[in-house]
Amino acid sequence: MKVSICGCGWLGLPLALSLKSQAIEVWGSKTTLAGVNILQQQGIHGCLLTLPLIENINTQVEQFLATDVLVIAIPPGRKNLNSQAHIKNVMSLSAAAQKAGCKRVIFISTTSVYDPLQGEVFETTPVCPSSASGQLHYQLEQQLRQQWQHNLTVLRLSGLFGPLRHPVTFLSGRQQLSAGKQPVNLVHLDDCIQVISAIIQQETSMLIMHLAASTHPSREQYYTAMALKSQLPPPHFNDDNDGVNGKKINSNQTLKSLGVIMKHDDLLQYDPQI
Repeated sequence: MKVSICGCGWLGLPLALSLKSQAIEVWGSKTTLAGVNILQQQGIHGCLLTLPLIENINTQVEQFLATDVLVIAIPPGRKNLNSQAHIKNVMSLSAAAQKAGCKRVIFISTTSVYDPLQGEVFETTPVCPSSASGQLHYQLEQQLRQQWQHNLTVLRLSGLFGPLRHPVTFLSGRQQLSAGKQPVNLVHLDDCIQVISAIIQQETSMLIMHLAASTHPSREQYYTAMALKSQLPPPHFNDDNDGVNGKKINSNQTLKSLGVIMKHDDLLQYDPQI
């Protein structure tokens, strides 16, 4: 099997290394030659790729796209979000992949497509994106579905955390934060890799999946605990009921269909310093 990962960053690179350890032929893309060299040094076929793709792509890019599974893991960026440019980039990649003979696509989306829903959210829950990121990802989901039909799997991930990346570092010491009673929806890098690997290896009938730990402590409880474990000043939340209900992503169906047991399901047991 050959798998190509467009976007070998914080999620894509560990995924590539995990797949390589399973004797899968792995290709990864970077936007600089230095990045390509790093991939090649780790035994991954590196491809220099910048988006949007023009019509006449080179041989290396064509080899990258002629794959059994293409994982699209390109974050749009939080600062200066340009939705139309990002859609153009992803769809040019998708069109070129289809032309090159790619068989399946896994698109990494976000559970922000469910904002501002409250209560338990399942894979079949209708979306209602309100944020710019949620709207952007849902547009891409729809356009990619038109192009790939049942050969597209959409995986909506909750907030990511893991080695050298934890949201407590951004909230530490901050004052007068709102929505302290709102439940958190987070997922560890290891569990993302587990699920993406299972989707690649299996023929699943679920076309839309999502992923979050099954525990949903409140923001105040969780980030206070994580700050103490990290020996950081805890954040301070207002005593309000803003978002007290919030949404809780239920991933049971996704996990059951893939036969995956999460490694980091109890969020309060995690040590951010690991």
